[in-house]
Order: sequence, then C-alpha cells, then structure tokens
Amino acid sequence: MTSILSYPERGNYGKSNWRGNTSGYVIRDIMDHFKPTLFVDACEGSGTSGDVAREMGVEYVGLDLYKGQDFTRDSILAELPREADVVFSHPPYGGLIVYSGEVWGDKAHPGDTSRCDTPEEFLAKSQVMLLNQREATRPGGYYMSLIGDQRGGDLGRGNFRSYQADFISMMDKKELLSVVIKEQHNARSSHKQYNGSFVPIMHEYLLIWKKSRNSLFQVAFNIASEHQAMVATTWRSVIRVVMMNLKEAPLNVIYDEVEKVASALVRNNKNYKAKIRQQLQRHHVNVERGVWAVAA
Repeated sequence: MTSILSYPERGNYGKSNWRGNTSGYVIRDIMDHFKPTLFVDACEGSGTSGDVAREMGVEYVGLDLYKGQDFTRDSILAELPREADVVFSHPPYGGLIVYSGEVWGDKAHPGDTSRCDTPEEFLAKSQVMLLNQREATRPGGYYMSLIGDQRGGDLGRGNFRSYQADFISMMDKKELLSVVIKEQHNARSSHKQYNGSFVPIMHEYLLIWKKSRNSLFQVAFNIASEHQAMVATTWRSVIRVVMMNLKEAPLNVIYDEVEKVASALVRNNKNYKAKIRQQLQRHHVNVERGVWAVAA
C-alpha cells in the first residue's frame, strides 16, 4: 500500500449495481497493510468489505443504516465483540448519490448523510461518525474514512468544498497517520469534455488516524485547542499582511484596512480593535503614539 491507489476495476466484491461502491482492492490493500484481526465497516453498503474479509480470513463486522445502525445515534462499539483493529467508513455525502428512499428503502431516513441540507449538517454528523469510529477502535488501532471533495450541487454552481480538509480539521491532528489519494475510475465526470477553467474531480482521499490512549474528552480538548490556535494565527497573519502593505500608519487607518481584508473575523469578534492593538503590541513597532510600523 502506498500514498496513491489506482484500480480501474472494482473486483468481484459487493454488488456492481450499488452506486458509489468502494473498490474491493482498496479494502484488500488496507487489510494486507494493517493486518487487522477484526475489521469493521461502519457504512457497509453492498457488502464489499465483507466479501474481502471472507476471502482473506479476517473477522468482520459490517454495519449500515439500511441494516438499522445509525452512526449518528448508535454506538459502533456496542455492536462489536471487542474493540476493533480497523474501523473503516465511506459515508455518502453531498447528495451526489441519494441512498435512503432511492438505493434502498421507500422513504428518507434522518440519519442518511446523503440527504443533509447543508455541508455544515454533513460535517456535524461526520464528526460524530469519526469519534464513534474512534471509540470502537482499540488503542494503537486505526480508524479511517474514504471521502471525496464536492463541486456544485447543494453548494451552488461552481462552488467547491474540500471535505477531506474539513475531516482533518475536525479531528485530533496528533492522531492523523496518513492521507492516501485514491484515483476514481468510471466516474460520470470522466466521460465528459469540459471547457474553460473547470477541473473535474477524479480522486478521493483515504484518511487514516491511529488511536492514542487519550480519552474522548482529551481528544475533544486537543481539537478545540487547535481551532483556538488557528484563530489566533489567522489574526496575526491578517494584520501582518495589512502592515506589509501600509508600511507605517496610524491606528484608525489600520482598523479600516483590517475591516476591508478580514470582514469575517471582524463580524465574529466585537472586540476586534482590542485584538488588533494586542497583535500590534506583540509583533510590530510603535513609531510614535498611535502610529505603528511593520516589524522587520
């Protein structure tokens, strides 16, 4: 197994008429590389992972919404004989393929992530899924998710969303082990011709985390701390860019420029002027009263 996977054929695993199937060769690579004694698929779909597990003699548990297990509501660990070595997911997303009420069942299911109204709803449910996977994994074991990016659809025409970046940002970076790029074959976009600047999406990402011995609450604290640190870094970077352009300026001009380039930061912080002064005091030069210059 390497950081790039490419299999033109899906193999004789699962059901070929089940759209969005993961290639059985990817699952085989995962099992061959990590050598689990218990492999769990939290979004089993048509049964690809189970077919590979039986072929390789690996103990397996397959869960799915259509079988009555909802990863946003039900504990994965409660369905297992013990903590797993590998817990895998390939969640439906973005409404690209709608499952409940179409691929299976006769009506929509509230736990179906292919029916989320917004990317934010999908991400909130996905974080629960990933933490649920983590809880079902033994310390030192691996939890992983296969996810792609999205353009258009519910996002709006031409808009792009990098779900792999979102998944990485909402989990503990200390546990992130690897990012594997999986080339997509036989996707609908591969059969079309595009003009202009449009770049078709022809890959997914296999995100792999290694579970530490930290508790769920310690992991949550690490995630929250990472986001707080990112906010602080962003303020510092924005003000640095403003000062690079101004070279030297009085506070009122700096305030105005920050408002222009960082309106989102300003909207979310009523005390943004105090935040600007704090960053200036820490990282820039006070030329005279109320006048600041960019630091060397």
